[in-house]
Amino acid sequence: MTDRIAKLKARDKAMRQSRDKVLRRVAQYLTTIGFAKAGSGDFVRESNDRTEHIGFQKHSSGRDVRVMAHIVMNGSTGTVIGGPWSDAYTRPSSPNGIRYNFGWTTRDEDIARCADEFCRFVDDVLITWFANPIPLPEKA
Repeated sequence: MTDRIAKLKARDKAMRQSRDKVLRRVAQYLTTIGFAKAGSGDFVRESNDRTEHIGFQKHSSGRDVRVMAHIVMNGSTGTVIGGPWSDAYTRPSSPNGIRYNFGWTTRDEDIARCADEFCRFVDDVLITWFANPIPLPEKA
């Protein structure tokens, strides 16, 4: 293996470890607001007539994480209402006018800032959407 490839592999590993630190911090926050861990990167919260889901999709390079939400209506219908994805909120034309910075490095202060951004996104966007779940178009 060349030095260049070895350095890239080491960097990807370090970024995955940092990503996992970010997600552990966010998981701690989610449990404080009533969500329970339901799997790797999946959190659920039971409500009166539904189950609210927040999911974190980790990309293999360790450099990106997507946050997704949906609701499953309890009872016989089992209807799923698709919610917001974080992708659009990282752009200058964010749907709520706030651009979230979900990027991180291996530095502790960047890990903490990124975790705070994910928690802010959960509060600003997902919790607000769960309160009034308007179905959103399917994502590709």
